[in-house]
Amino acid sequence: MQTGEMKWTKMARKVASRFMIAALVLYGLLFALDRKFPDKFYECEQDTNDLGGGVKTFDGRRFNIVLCGTGGDENRMNDKIRLQIFSESGELLAQRKFYVDWMMTNWPSKLEYGPAYLAYYDASQQDNYEHRISMPPTWWDWVRARLPLLNS
Repeated sequence: MQTGEMKWTKMARKVASRFMIAALVLYGLLFALDRKFPDKFYECEQDTNDLGGGVKTFDGRRFNIVLCGTGGDENRMNDKIRLQIFSESGELLAQRKFYVDWMMTNWPSKLEYGPAYLAYYDASQQDNYEHRISMPPTWWDWVRARLPLLNS
């Protein structure tokens, strides 16, 4: 009976290791594509003002919230926005990407602030378009800001 269990365990480890290798290769390819063809963000000052970013204080600490867009299309729709949260010393603490349709009026496009979070609204999603980031950002937010495929 023990040899059957050992075979099963050995097979499960083999499958898990192959899955992990495949996942790492796939992530590596996607990472390389993201580096090769990055989004171009600009108009940071205007987008930061229009979307309600800037220097904000949470829990007695100051953070700089910077928003930059790709420009969208001719109808002012599908503007991809990069939201970045920096510490007072300039360290990147969190980053997210989302879409704004500047002509839509049925939901807010500006950031909203609570006592321990900020909320942004992603126009690309039908359900659950409100997203929150804890303020101050968590260690997981810091990690996600450095892994390009996790901050979309």
